[in-house]
Amino acid sequence: MIASIVINFHHPCRLHPDRDKFFWADKNKEQFKRFSRDYYLPALNLLTRLIENNQSFRLGACFTGIFLEQAELYCPEVINAARNLLDSGLEDRRVEVLGTTFHYSPAGAFPDPRKTEFKDQVVLHQEQTKRTFGVRPRSFLNTGLLIDREIARILGDMGYSAALCDLHGDFPAACGPEMVFRVPGKDTAVIVRDEGLSGMITGATSVDDFCSALSGSAKSGERPIAFSAELMGLENARRLEFWERLPSALEKAAIEALTPEGIVSRLDLPGCPEASLPESVLAQMGLNSVQHDILHDIVDLETDARRAGGDLLSKWRVLTSADNIFYLEERKGPKAFYRFANPYGEPSASSAYILTRKIDDLENAMKRFEILKRSERTAVLMISPETGKLPDEMGPLARYISGKSGGQGEVVSALCEGLTNRGIEVHLATLNLKKRFQRESRMNEDQWREVRYKIYPEQIHLVSSAVFADNFSAYSGDPRFTAAEFQREIVNNIIKSVRAKCRGRLIVHSHDWMAGGAISAYARITGLPLLHTVHNSFTGHVPLDLLYGVDLHNMSYDLYFSEEYGRKCIDCQATAIKDASLINFVGEKFLREVVDDYFLDRHLIPPSVRQEVKVKYYANAALAIINAPSPGMYPENCPYLVQRYGPDDEVLEAKRVNRIEFQKRTGLNVDPDAIVFYWPSRLDPSQKGVELLEDIALKFVIEHGDVQIAIIADGVGGDRTHEDIMGRIAVASGGKICRQPFSEDLSMLGFAAASDVFGASLYEPCGQIDQVGNIFGATATNRDTGGYHDKIRELMLKANGAPQDVGNGFLFRDYDSGGLWYAMHNSVLFHRMPPEIREAQAKRIMRESRERYDLQTMIARYISIYERLNGGKPLG
Repeated sequence: MIASIVINFHHPCRLHPDRDKFFWADKNKEQFKRFSRDYYLPALNLLTRLIENNQSFRLGACFTGIFLEQAELYCPEVINAARNLLDSGLEDRRVEVLGTTFHYSPAGAFPDPRKTEFKDQVVLHQEQTKRTFGVRPRSFLNTGLLIDREIARILGDMGYSAALCDLHGDFPAACGPEMVFRVPGKDTAVIVRDEGLSGMITGATSVDDFCSALSGSAKSGERPIAFSAELMGLENARRLEFWERLPSALEKAAIEALTPEGIVSRLDLPGCPEASLPESVLAQMGLNSVQHDILHDIVDLETDARRAGGDLLSKWRVLTSADNIFYLEERKGPKAFYRFANPYGEPSASSAYILTRKIDDLENAMKRFEILKRSERTAVLMISPETGKLPDEMGPLARYISGKSGGQGEVVSALCEGLTNRGIEVHLATLNLKKRFQRESRMNEDQWREVRYKIYPEQIHLVSSAVFADNFSAYSGDPRFTAAEFQREIVNNIIKSVRAKCRGRLIVHSHDWMAGGAISAYARITGLPLLHTVHNSFTGHVPLDLLYGVDLHNMSYDLYFSEEYGRKCIDCQATAIKDASLINFVGEKFLREVVDDYFLDRHLIPPSVRQEVKVKYYANAALAIINAPSPGMYPENCPYLVQRYGPDDEVLEAKRVNRIEFQKRTGLNVDPDAIVFYWPSRLDPSQKGVELLEDIALKFVIEHGDVQIAIIADGVGGDRTHEDIMGRIAVASGGKICRQPFSEDLSMLGFAAASDVFGASLYEPCGQIDQVGNIFGATATNRDTGGYHDKIRELMLKANGAPQDVGNGFLFRDYDSGGLWYAMHNSVLFHRMPPEIREAQAKRIMRESRERYDLQTMIARYISIYERLNGGKPLG
């Protein structure tokens, strides 16, 4: 039989009863220090001892963000005690940290169909947990153990494997007597708390009576228990004895104490019944009319709070705490919610008066902010020919726009989302690849017109033209004509309108050569701060006559001219670098290779680009920020896998399951134990080294009988030469090599199937395949150049005599097939090692890659650059 004990640590932040103050700082400090002395520290220290002294005992711990904030401020020893608890259970993951809302807020009950505030508070809590404990929660305990269909779906999309909930209304009676359910369409379990047992563990019951009741009440074998740290009652000698004896009593009664994640790992989740969840959680809160009206008033401020951002948004989020609502009535709501004493005294009318006054004060402050600050806030205009998925907060058009192509699109969409989440106004100018957007949205021409003509674009500015409307990527067709149309519209219309809307306070961030040329020159002559990110060394030469209607005469000093096919042109990349206030490369090593005159024997770095980069570099105006993959690409979140997994799961087993499916879909011989080398890069002879692969692929799989090679990639620019070559090699291999055209679902499944993600790049500004491969638990093999030099470290193991386990892959130096063979052979030697060694290294590599390529860190670095361009002032 299984039980799961989860301790929830929360402490409210009290509002000051006086009109001129918002937080009751003295009372908050006094109360938190008292609770720490009486409840939190005794509970944490006791639980640490129980974990250290009882190898079979496991538990979950949940710390709200507002609890951790106050602990850091008023009683840091609580943080140390919490870390000690986690460290005591580090081995075998016997202590699990759960996710929750940052402010103990019922944000999941807010009427916003996008659940924006709920998602934001979950992410804020993830970030706080990562900073404090270095972990990312996999199980979730919502405020008051509330759940409904949309909350469950969101948690599944965010990668949570379990959601704890309470009995509310008809749920789960409509599903039957089981206590564990499956979220429809998601790999997420819903675990229902046993309210009776939770009451027993916090009451005066003896440990023997509790274990007897637990044994007698078992239905499906899992009996989750959740309760608050304050209710452990350790100031009572009898309760202290209860806890001291609990682990051994559970073991004696053959009751296994597991974490919520441990319960999920034991489940046959597809075999669990689907949860018949309620449509809304609001009714589950049991609010009276006064509570309901005040909550409504708080929710009504959300739009203005988000627009204001900063301190005003933080204060509004404090108002959303459930504590404030339940101070309004003596019974303080359902049992799952906390029961802190009303700090404002009785009757509860005093609480209503104080809370209502704080709502009014905050609303007035937001109105003053709009009046006083509207002209002082600085916005960011992102200019990129391609983008990934955009945040809903950028307007209803966002869901229909995605022309992603590689790391550039991911960076653009991540920055749009990160800036939006921080309350910074961001606009995006991009190409209207109408045919692609229609296809990906499954719309016909009439439906697309409905979108374009009836949805106000708000912060998304599409450049439309028949020149590229039918193109499926930004660089297909003749990119010179596309660039001319793009630059003309942005210079003549978009920058002007966005700048006027933002009262002149605007920073331009251009991406790649197509967003350079006339755009960067116009920014320069009009005094706009410009950050230009160099995603690759390519440039485009746009003939001047294609830019008719643009006042090039006034820009002539700031343009870098070139000549191509006898026509005078603008060198767009060189112009962008020349005119930018700052430039940013997506990898440190590639920046140095350009500056230090690498590749002079090849036509890789245009002399104009190299020259302008050197000028910026020696003027201390060149930076490097490595791209970070979106968490949506993590294997625990990826919708294309047969079995999702994370670094805390059985990685090799999950990869075996995905490998079998991948082999079936690609025509490889089905062999779950095969060492699969995965090539997800385009078949590009000028950069990616496909000719090196062609030279050795067949010989390599013949000599290494346990190896397979999978290529999911297309040729470049419609050139099928290398597709045909690799296709013939695959046929000759007899099922040991495959070449399939790119599709996102098959490509992502390939990362989950791969033992090693490899390439043979001649040069690489950043590259992303090694990052994604590592995140999916594969090693990375590539040439020691550019971004791969920055990110791949040679794998060295204690098992082979190294002082410690380090590294994530294998590098080769010389650009020839012998070098590629050498690195792949070293990878094979590792993947033939015992599974327990490979399992440990896969988990380590997955964890380290998440820390090294953290998306929030990348966004924070870009924001620091924007603030530098903004005269050192915050944007919001």
